Amino acid sequence: MKNKENNTEKKVTIYERIFYNNKLLLLFSFILAIILWAVVKVNYSENSTRVISDVRVTLDASLAAENDYVPFYNNDALLVDVEVSGKPFEINKYSLSRDDITIEATSGYIDSAGYKTLILTPVVESGVNIVKVSPSTITVYFDRMRSAQVNVEAKLTNDTETLVDNGYTVGQLAPSVNTAKVSGPASVVDNLSKVYFEATVESDKLPLTATTEVTAQITYALDKERDSKFLVCDNVGTDANPATVTIPVYKLSTVPTGVKFVNQPSYFDENPPRVTITPAEVQISYATEDEDPTSLPVGTIDFRDLKNGVNKFRLTASESDAALLYNAAEMTFTVLVDLRSMRSKTIDATGSNVVFLNQSDSKKYTANLTSDKLGALTLIGPAASLDKLTADDLQIEINVSSLKTDTNVWQTVTVSNVAIRGAGKDDCWVYGTYRARVRVQDK
Repeated sequence: MKNKENNTEKKVTIYERIFYNNKLLLLFSFILAIILWAVVKVNYSENSTRVISDVRVTLDASLAAENDYVPFYNNDALLVDVEVSGKPFEINKYSLSRDDITIEATSGYIDSAGYKTLILTPVVESGVNIVKVSPSTITVYFDRMRSAQVNVEAKLTNDTETLVDNGYTVGQLAPSVNTAKVSGPASVVDNLSKVYFEATVESDKLPLTATTEVTAQITYALDKERDSKFLVCDNVGTDANPATVTIPVYKLSTVPTGVKFVNQPSYFDENPPRVTITPAEVQISYATEDEDPTSLPVGTIDFRDLKNGVNKFRLTASESDAALLYNAAEMTFTVLVDLRSMRSKTIDATGSNVVFLNQSDSKKYTANLTSDKLGALTLIGPAASLDKLTADDLQIEINVSSLKTDTNVWQTVTVSNVAIRGAGKDDCWVYGTYRARVRVQDK
C-alpha cells in the first residue's frame, strides 16, 4: 500500500512540473503565435508578386499555313518571363507553375516572306493577375519550306603553319559527305551556295603526325549570318551521323627518280643502261602508314625504242606515281638513255621463221614478209654478239586474232615481236616496229 501511494505522488509531481513550468509555457505560446501569424498572412494579407521564368509561347500559325507559309524560329525565342500577382497561397511555387500559364501568339494572315512581330496574349487561372510579360512581343520569320542539295566544303580553323610537324604535310581536307540536303525558308535556301564543315584540332593533339578525323561544326555560306539559324542539314550533324572533317597527313621525303624498262634482254636485268633523268630528285608525300619509297618511277621505256647512241625521251609520270609528287609542276621529266657502247646491224629477215599467235584451228595462215622493212631489220647490241647473229636466229611472231576470216585477201598487220634465238638472245634486241602481210584461208 505504501508503494502505491509513493508512485501516485511521483506522477503528480511530474505533471505539475510540466504544467507549471514558465519556460515551457513560453515556448509553447511562441510556436502557437507563429502558426496563427502564418495562417493570417496566407489567407488575409495583401497581394504579392512573383516572376515565373521560361514560360513557353503557344504559336498559332494556322492562318499562315493557308498560303503554305510556316514559322521559323529558335526554341529559346518562344520563352518569356511572366510577372504575376495574387494571394501568396495562390501564386507560390506549389500552387502555380509555368505549365499553368498560357501565352498565346497568333500569326494572322501571311502572304509574303519575312520577319513578323507577334503580340503575346496571356491566359491564366482566375485569382491570379498577369502584371507583365517580358518580352511582350516575339519576332518570327515566315516563309515557305524549301529543301535543296548543296555542296559541302571542309574548313579548318587552326593555323596551318603549326598544324603538322617538320617532315609532314597536309593533304586536301575531306568532309564526311560531299553534299548535304539543307531544309529551311525558301528565300534563304535559294541564296545558299555551300555548307561548311568547320573543324578545330585541339591544341593538346598538335602537331599532327597522322591522318586525323575531327568532329565539325556546320555553318552556311550566307550574306546574312542570322538567317542560318533557320537551316537544318537533314541526317547530318546528329549523333548517328556526325559532321566530320578528315585531315590527311602525309610524310615528306626526297627520293631519286627512275625509269622502268620492258622487253629488255636478260643481260640488262642486272646491268641496266646508263640513265640520266632531269630532275634527278623529287619531293614526294605519302601516307604515314606506307613504307618509305626509295625512288619515284617517272615512266616506262620499251627497249624496242632504243637505238645505239643517246636516246632522249620526255616522260610524264603515271597517275598513281604523280599522286606522290609534292610539287605538281614536276610531272614531266627528261630522260637520256646512253647506249653509245652498243652497235647496230641490219639483217634481211624475210626468210626468218614465222609463228602465228591466236590462230583458228579451222584456218590456214600465210605470211608475206617483204611488205614493210623486214628486208632491212635493225638489231642493236654488243659488236661481238651481233657478229654471230643471222636471219635464222630470228623468229617473227604475228598475232592474227584481229584479222578478218571471211576473206582471203592479204591483210597488213603489225608484227607482235621479233624474238632472238642463239648467242645474241641475252644482250641484243630488235629496234623499231615492223609490219607484215597475212592471208587467211580455210583449211
